[in-house]
Amino acid sequence: MLGAITGDIIGSVHEFSGNDRSDFKLFVEHSSPTDDSLLTWVIAQALLKGDKNYRPYLVESVALYEKNAHRVPLSAAFGYGFAEWVREGGVENRDSYGNGSAMRVAPIAWAFDDLEDVLEHARLSALPSHSHPEGIKGALCTAACTWVARKTRDPQAVRLMAEKYYGPLPNLDVIRRTHRYNETCQRCVPECMAIAVGTKDFESAIRFAASIRGDADTLGAITGSVSQALWGIPKAIRDESLAIAGRCYPGLDVTVREFEARFGTT
Repeated sequence: MLGAITGDIIGSVHEFSGNDRSDFKLFVEHSSPTDDSLLTWVIAQALLKGDKNYRPYLVESVALYEKNAHRVPLSAAFGYGFAEWVREGGVENRDSYGNGSAMRVAPIAWAFDDLEDVLEHARLSALPSHSHPEGIKGALCTAACTWVARKTRDPQAVRLMAEKYYGPLPNLDVIRRTHRYNETCQRCVPECMAIAVGTKDFESAIRFAASIRGDADTLGAITGSVSQALWGIPKAIRDESLAIAGRCYPGLDVTVREFEARFGTT
């Protein structure tokens, strides 16, 4: 799960910036966890408690931001539709195909050894707020690819899994040339899978994801989910991410360590 949080933190300062340079400083003064990290956190909490009902945890994510907003340099920036859904109690399933279902699903790929269980929980985690078929597909693909990466460490195996959902993945040069800001699963997830399997290590993947003029924090979170499972996270990047996470949201770093102790990091 730390791969998603790290990608989110690194990408946080580049969202809405139109950044097209990959030679940026990874962490700066305002680097912050956003809604991507908070939602990843609550999914992990549900898994640690053995709970299959993700709805109340998703609803709780906004309160976690409100409780800690004074600590955080940047707003969590929950999407308007998701925030309204939470304000109304999150009772009804929300028919969304936004990329939020994909950016929070990484913990599920680590919590289960069988792909069938991963896919079941990925679907359950998406349904309350992203019940549109494309919203569900984004969660399923990201979870399945993270699970394959975890099990095989083979980029080609991950590519084959991603292509079962989205067909041939785009080339990186095409992504860099043509990507524009987008918040949908169908436009973000296949490109994140292509970045994860087309780069040489975790840092390269996150730098690419945050430098294509897009939804940088969420692209970083989705890409980071798979890239952590493929390559691992360098210690210096891991340590800085945990420090920022714990400073902004006390307890988030504790949950990461508890989750890793139970489900592993490799």
